[in-house]
Amino acid sequence: MVDIELDFAHSYEIEELPDLPGTGRLNVPLLYFPRPTTRPERDGLWLRIGPATGKPWVGVFGFGYQSPPAISRVVGSPDQNRVCVVSRGTAYIVEADNPEIWEELPVMPVLDIRQIPNHQLLVFADFTRLIAYGRDGLVWKSSRLCSDDLTIHEVTDNSIDGVGYDPADSSGKVSFAVDIRTGRSLSPPLFPGR
Repeated sequence: MVDIELDFAHSYEIEELPDLPGTGRLNVPLLYFPRPTTRPERDGLWLRIGPATGKPWVGVFGFGYQSPPAISRVVGSPDQNRVCVVSRGTAYIVEADNPEIWEELPVMPVLDIRQIPNHQLLVFADFTRLIAYGRDGLVWKSSRLCSDDLTIHEVTDNSIDGVGYDPADSSGKVSFAVDIRTGRSLSPPLFPGR
């Protein structure tokens, strides 16, 4: 079962479909994200979405990164009509009542996602960077914060703090802090000039 966390206000219902009906047919439209190019179907996370206006539909959100630590999770977004689906590391934002309007976010694989309602942001982590998504799309993209294994430890009113792998440090770890409004590093740059 996928975790569904809707901390933001939302205008839709969503549930994972563990199995297809015994008939093999759905009584609602079936949509693929992205649309398959070589086969009529694809592996992915199957979700039934019931928008506040319009008809329900089922989306198959294509898997991205095939091994851990990539995550799968469904979260709300700063726009109450859009849902964020992370399917094995690939992040999609889709309009619940108009699923033809969707985007794949520029972060891969997603290893962590944080909903930050008081700043109206979703923050995504990959191995080395963070990106923030707001009501109108991409808000910021951090610089490279570590060499690998980025882990968010805390989100405060002003910053996102964490650690990651740094081969140049004797401990193998580097701490980071990122301004939550701008994505600028509050720590000394790990890779000056990059």
